[in-house]
Amino acid sequence: MILTREEDAILDGEKGEALSFAMKILVNLGDLEEAEGFVPIRSAHISGVSYHTAGEALIRFLSDLDRMGAKVLAPATLNPAGMDLERWKEIGYPDDFASKQMRIIELYERIGVNMTCSCIPYETPYRAEPISFGDHLSWSESNAVIFANSVVGARTNREGGISALASAIIGKTPDWGMHQEKNRYPTLKVNVVGKLDPFHFNLLGAYIGKTFNSEVAYFTGIDIPVVKADLKQLGAALAAKGGHPIYHIEGITPESHYIKNSEQDGIVNETLSVTPIELEEMKSDIYPYPADEPDIFVLGCPQFGISEFQRLYNKLKGRKLRKDKRIIVYTNRALQEMLDPKVLNGVMDAGVEVYNDTCMVVSPLDRIGFDRVATDSAKAAHYIPKMSNIPADLMPLEMIIDLACE
Repeated sequence: MILTREEDAILDGEKGEALSFAMKILVNLGDLEEAEGFVPIRSAHISGVSYHTAGEALIRFLSDLDRMGAKVLAPATLNPAGMDLERWKEIGYPDDFASKQMRIIELYERIGVNMTCSCIPYETPYRAEPISFGDHLSWSESNAVIFANSVVGARTNREGGISALASAIIGKTPDWGMHQEKNRYPTLKVNVVGKLDPFHFNLLGAYIGKTFNSEVAYFTGIDIPVVKADLKQLGAALAAKGGHPIYHIEGITPESHYIKNSEQDGIVNETLSVTPIELEEMKSDIYPYPADEPDIFVLGCPQFGISEFQRLYNKLKGRKLRKDKRIIVYTNRALQEMLDPKVLNGVMDAGVEVYNDTCMVVSPLDRIGFDRVATDSAKAAHYIPKMSNIPADLMPLEMIIDLACE
């Protein structure tokens, strides 16, 4: 990498041990990705928060940074933790897990990270730095990365938690990948034939992610308008199944004009069509290990936003949960504070449990008594078996309500 005099001084330790340590991380990453230099960032979003996923190694790493006196320079927000930070005992998390998780939260807070515990920083504007088209970011949560790139038109690579934190400390990130326009062009054109409902957006993302995991997808034929929650689920599924950092939709996403240049330059190397019925038929191939008669239904991956709460409230229509079933919704405190009390109270009056700070993917579900779950999230259905070693079925919200409610 080509560094400025100030960047060289930071690397050499002239500005302190913490800045030098963070700069070494970023320079090594930049050299690996053949970046020529840095770009300043508007914000960082840091994953690697749950003790369930990161363990003792994260505590040691953060403790070292704290000993060095590290402080974030760029506004930085935090991904979900492994538990609801206030109600963990009520839910049944073990004391040993809770103490380790709280230590991680304390260390992040000492470094100056905003304790959002949210995977949707783009939906909590008064607790996070608002982002705009063209902003350079260093974000490390997969659904947040693809939403920022695709729906907002900001620019961020799919960072790891460590590189995002290092960028927050330095205020810059290496200039490569999604920060450069040439890497944002579509390479796959997908024509959707038929109207998609929220469940189909999940299946569409999962199918394209699994089948074309090295392509930048450009979707045509999707009806306008599309609610933000559907774009959120499409991106989350693409990122979970295929690691995608960006997608485009004709007439919807801000960089969809790229398709014209892509087709002219021959960058689009494949075109296909798909229908909602075909997506439904593919479900058993994409998710071959469904849960047998689930008794717990988990919603909120990515965490629930305002429109998802409203949709759940409307679908419940005053129904109550059966005594042998549970519906759990995961969100964050900033978002919950923004909700219409009528909607939140209506959902909870039906028997739905609402928890903050965490989600079903980064929480140790097997340690708190979950053994058969279902979800309406393609991302959650992908990760739960891997992270908690229990089966997870994917089904529409309407089916979940019918199975769980009287």
